Amino acid sequence: MEIAQHQRLMLNILIGSAWIDQHLVPEEVTYLRKVLSRLHLEHDAQLEALLTTPVDPQQTERWLIAYLEDSPDSERLKLLAAIGNLLISDNEVSNIEHDLLDEFHDLMARIPAPVEPSSSSGEDWAPKILQQVGQFFRRIIAAV
Repeated sequence: MEIAQHQRLMLNILIGSAWIDQHLVPEEVTYLRKVLSRLHLEHDAQLEALLTTPVDPQQTERWLIAYLEDSPDSERLKLLAAIGNLLISDNEVSNIEHDLLDEFHDLMARIPAPVEPSSSSGEDWAPKILQQVGQFFRRIIAAV
C-alpha cells in the first residue's frame, strides 16, 4: 500500500474511533485537525466530511482490519498510540471508548503483522511491546 493511502486509512480509523460514542467533543476535533495538518491533509474533502458525519463502528472495524493486514508492528503501535491520545484528549474516557481500545488491541494481536524489512533478528519482541502498550493505555484510561 502506498504511503498516502496508508496515512488516509489510518486517519479514517482515527476519525471513526472518535465517533464511537456518536459525538465529537472540541478536544477530539482539535486533536484530529492537528493530525490532519501534520500529514498535510487538512484540506482533504473526504476526511473533512468524516469530521462532520458520524462513522459506523463496523466501517471503522473494516478499515482497521485492512490497515492491520498491511501494517508492520511499528505502524500498528503508532496507530494504537494515536487512538489512545485521541480518546484521552478530552480527559474523559467513556466505557464504550475503553471497550473500543480493548477491541482494537485484541484485533492487533490476532491479525499477524507483515514482517518489517529491517526486522531480521528473528526476535519475537513485537507481541510483548503490543501487550505492554495495551496495558499502559488501560492504566491511563482507568486513571482518567
